[in-house]
Amino acid sequence: MFPSSVSFSFDQAIRRPAVFRRLTSFSVEEFKSLAEKLKPEWLRRERERLTRPDRKRAIGQGRPYAGSFETMLLVVVLYLRTSAGNAILSMLFGIDEVTVRTWRRRITPLLIDRFIPDSPARGKKTKRINDLDEFLKAYPEVKEIIGDGSEFKIQRPKRKQRKNSTGKSKRHVKKTVLVVNTNDGLILGRTKLRPGSVHDKRVLDDDPLHARMEKRPDIIKRMDSAWTGENPATGWVVNKRGRRNHPLTEAEKKENKKLSKIRIGVEHAIRRIKVFRRLAETVVIRAKGQFDACLDAAINLANFKVLVRRSA
Repeated sequence: MFPSSVSFSFDQAIRRPAVFRRLTSFSVEEFKSLAEKLKPEWLRRERERLTRPDRKRAIGQGRPYAGSFETMLLVVVLYLRTSAGNAILSMLFGIDEVTVRTWRRRITPLLIDRFIPDSPARGKKTKRINDLDEFLKAYPEVKEIIGDGSEFKIQRPKRKQRKNSTGKSKRHVKKTVLVVNTNDGLILGRTKLRPGSVHDKRVLDDDPLHARMEKRPDIIKRMDSAWTGENPATGWVVNKRGRRNHPLTEAEKKENKKLSKIRIGVEHAIRRIKVFRRLAETVVIRAKGQFDACLDAAINLANFKVLVRRSA
């Protein structure tokens, strides 16, 4: 049975703004803006979920939710931001573990959509964009992107340990390749998660994201030396790599240094994701699809912070 009230709530948390920011990585104003954007969609989905032909009572009757929408969103953000499990969150908020899981299951899908700002120049609100092709069509001003692979440490698997092991960092990981807009640091897309033994270049080559990037030779794609061999004619700009008996020249070293100064933006984007400790530390998520859901939610929360701070 769900309790009728919670022992800790959003209204209590915002009384100490500095602590709230340390806990969530959002300022109080940013979090309120996030909740304001998500709440209409939440209400729509809830009405859709509760509407059925055999319903006997009107929507809204019966036991209310234990907390407000802002409190439910806070629980999900704290789940991503910290390593606290359902048991700790249930004790903190004074609710049942089942309630924590229910809130996560219903709130997380709201965070998987991309947060693209409304553009007055276009004279209308921009719809949520979930695909690189749609983004580039809606925002033709994107002329340059940068990409890199990122690893997420996982628990040692019971099976297929070698497949998930990477010799680079001597641990078991899942990896993905992120694509970032050079100008503002927005994460435009990612590949699906692959085992740690797969090379970064192959992670991208085997993913539909690579084909979408290839279709746009007018966009510069800056990558590190792992992508040596990509065709410069389709917009790829890759760090030069020295070989045995063929060291880099001074000119090539200078060019690599110049490229690395631009590519540092993708490292900053990875850091914005790993602010959410659920992904930065050893990932213990085992439920099917939940790892991808948490990663997508963290990416879009990171994008949201970029957008609201840029417009401030």
